[in-house]
Amino acid sequence: MGKARIAFRFGHYGDCFHGSQVQPDVPTVQGTFMHVFKKKLKWTNERMPVAFSSRTDSGVHVRLNGGFIDIEQERWDAMKEKGFMKAVGHQIPESICLVDARQVSDDWSPRRALYRTYRYRMECMEGWTEPELNEFTELCSLFVGKHNWANFCRREPGRTTTRVVEACRPWINDDRIIGFEIVGEAFVWNQVRRIANAMLAVVTGYRSVERVIEARDTPETEIDLGLADPDWLILWSVSWDGIPDIDTEEPTIPKPDHSSRRWQEICRQQQKDILIRQFDLIQGKY
Repeated sequence: MGKARIAFRFGHYGDCFHGSQVQPDVPTVQGTFMHVFKKKLKWTNERMPVAFSSRTDSGVHVRLNGGFIDIEQERWDAMKEKGFMKAVGHQIPESICLVDARQVSDDWSPRRALYRTYRYRMECMEGWTEPELNEFTELCSLFVGKHNWANFCRREPGRTTTRVVEACRPWINDDRIIGFEIVGEAFVWNQVRRIANAMLAVVTGYRSVERVIEARDTPETEIDLGLADPDWLILWSVSWDGIPDIDTEEPTIPKPDHSSRRWQEICRQQQKDILIRQFDLIQGKY
């Protein structure tokens, strides 16, 4: 009967893995799924049977990402989504949340997403002070549009650094600015974290808006505005044609408790709590 291409969506805790992409001798999300599909369930013997939509670094949390695996059509017909979710869900660790699964066309690729949405929680960064909403909205707008993001990424030889950012706006929770949300079809490596560091530099007065614009508009001149920590970054969602988005409410996120010397550790726990609550809300829809 041939093969069935199965698209599945998932989230994971970034601090439990050395990134999403498979690497030797360290736990990764892709490596975990490969082990489940190849060794435990024995659904495939392909060398690299799993591909993901978005690559994330160690420490970056993921609310919703997507991937695929090709399995025997007969097997899928027998179990469908319910059987897939049960079989895979029993094998993956609690640090991964399996959301759903469906059969897609044989040429479907998770990389061909309509857009990806990231959120960066800037209030957890050292030195952050909440800016005026109008000023921060204007700052976010500097990062919208088609640009060569060479000064806002980890440069990779032979790869283009031109991308289109569809939207960048304040992330507001409990009537306060806690960071920003950024949307685009695709991003270059470390783009969101470098944008976050540039924003912080402007908010704290360490850099001028003009310097950020210069870095954006003169990619041929190397201008390093720094790289923010991965801990406060969340891949919030990925959208594909023909697959419904998953929208959930957002519970109140507590303010960072600066009375504690370990306030950033508390923030790290809150980051995971954000994911836990989102996983509960998402799975409640299924």
